[in-house]
Amino acid sequence: MRESPQVQDGQFPSEPLVSVVVPMHNSAAHIVETIRSVLDQTHANLEVIAVDDASSDATVAIVEKIADRRIKIVRMETNGGAGRARNAGIDAASGDYLALLDSDDRWYPDKLEHQLRFMDRTGSSVCYTRYDLIDAESEQIGQSGRLAASVTYEQLLRHCIIRTSSLLVDRRALAQPVHFPEIRKRQDFVFFLRLLKQVPKADLLDEVMCSYRLHSGTVSSNKFRVIPFQWNVYRTQEQLPLGKSISLMIGWFFNAGFVNARRVAQWVESK
Repeated sequence: MRESPQVQDGQFPSEPLVSVVVPMHNSAAHIVETIRSVLDQTHANLEVIAVDDASSDATVAIVEKIADRRIKIVRMETNGGAGRARNAGIDAASGDYLALLDSDDRWYPDKLEHQLRFMDRTGSSVCYTRYDLIDAESEQIGQSGRLAASVTYEQLLRHCIIRTSSLLVDRRALAQPVHFPEIRKRQDFVFFLRLLKQVPKADLLDEVMCSYRLHSGTVSSNKFRVIPFQWNVYRTQEQLPLGKSISLMIGWFFNAGFVNARRVAQWVESK
């Protein structure tokens, strides 16, 4: 395992390569804003692996028009969901660091630079950040609020506080590659849990570094519909005992309800 690069005079001497995986499916509405937020990063040594999950709109054509050699397009022949698309991007990645960005989210310009410096300073292998909430027109709705300074596997089981688009992973710290499960919902949660089986904890860079886009149809989403998918994580994906799974489900339901109520309130207040 190679040592992490050391900061000298405010600069990374080796400028580590960051692979940014962006899964896309009919993402024409926001994909330019999303990818531009990567290309405009103050840390320029990166590659954008844009994985098209069999879009039927102009997504690919739009990305092809962005003139930047750092963009690589991977095309999936059939639609397999975000987890499968992200896995294809992970397999195509060549950087020491892996970042994920959903096709309608966006980054602040210094996200990668600040995370790389934080990880170098603290020795962290997995880093997440706070984020703000935006609507379909890119207007700010609110913020994620305070998050725990770090989270372990057992803590994450109780409450998933990591946002996919905020994550940065030092792949050199992993004994083996980590992939998403090919399930339609909660695949990001399982991915985070798999990471935390290989590293002791994920650490928070306590700054707002990305924007999570909420759409009107998802702000007040019904958590009852997510119950079977959350249960699948505990019982099938993680194979936890029945009693522990029931206890975790109860805690998750109340936590999810609180987060959802806060987002609704922020949405209403912003309009």
